[in-house]
Amino acid sequence: MTSWIANKAVEHGEKDQLGAIFSGYSLIGTPLTMAATFVGANILGNIRLNLPLLIGAAFLLATSLTIIPLLKYDSQNLAEAEEGMPKLNLVADVKYTVKQEQKTFAWILLLLPVAIISAGPLDQWQMYFQRGKTVNSGTISVLMSLSGMLAISLYNRYVSKKPLSNKGQTRLIVVSTVMMAATLLGVVGLKNWYYGSLALFMLHTMFGSLENMLGGIVLQTTIQTENRRATIMSVANALDAGAEVVILAINGFLSDSYGIGFAWVSLAVLGLVIFLLAIFGMQSKKLEVEEI
Repeated sequence: MTSWIANKAVEHGEKDQLGAIFSGYSLIGTPLTMAATFVGANILGNIRLNLPLLIGAAFLLATSLTIIPLLKYDSQNLAEAEEGMPKLNLVADVKYTVKQEQKTFAWILLLLPVAIISAGPLDQWQMYFQRGKTVNSGTISVLMSLSGMLAISLYNRYVSKKPLSNKGQTRLIVVSTVMMAATLLGVVGLKNWYYGSLALFMLHTMFGSLENMLGGIVLQTTIQTENRRATIMSVANALDAGAEVVILAINGFLSDSYGIGFAWVSLAVLGLVIFLLAIFGMQSKKLEVEEI
């Protein structure tokens, strides 16, 4: 869907407005996610554990069946349908795309270490903030959603409506990634102070939400080969998913062997070091951030 939105922005000459578009989209989607998460965790899940999954699947199916018929009104889809179904050669298509979009794929690889920092907390926060035999996951998830909304609102209010160079976007991504790691170290360091640790985790969520949105904006604005946009984002998503599987396996091993806090700190430091080395490597190879 993000590729479709970006294509429409390019079609209407609004590619430089993607920051405002995606931040506005996040401000609409986040409250819906927050409400659904709270209802699923605190109400439906307490009635029957599989209810949130079943109802979520039903909503997804209903949404798909509603949207798919509307695609026939999309002029781009109509044009593609008239051209017929071309033969697909996935490997050749990906190789060609990587060759044409080297700077874009440099960004894709650069953003992968961020998953090393965030995968553990996103997967284990319920266990980490469990008190005794219970954890109020619904309330904490609402706080996380509100934190993400606050970060996106600040971006939308003070950044997205102003001209911002790619270098400026890069600086925001670097700052957000550094703060993700720093706040995570604080979360673990303040473990004995429950509410202080939880407050820092909300800051971690804010910077994580901001970095995730900025990464998507930079990737979409960097792409030059418009008819390969979906291919590029598919490869990016596949690499991110593959990296996350490996990271979660390592995180699980460290958590079982040494504790969740140790796993989070170790991976946060590792991810930050790799990320900063990649930034310096891009500069040394003259992949100037202003041009990316």
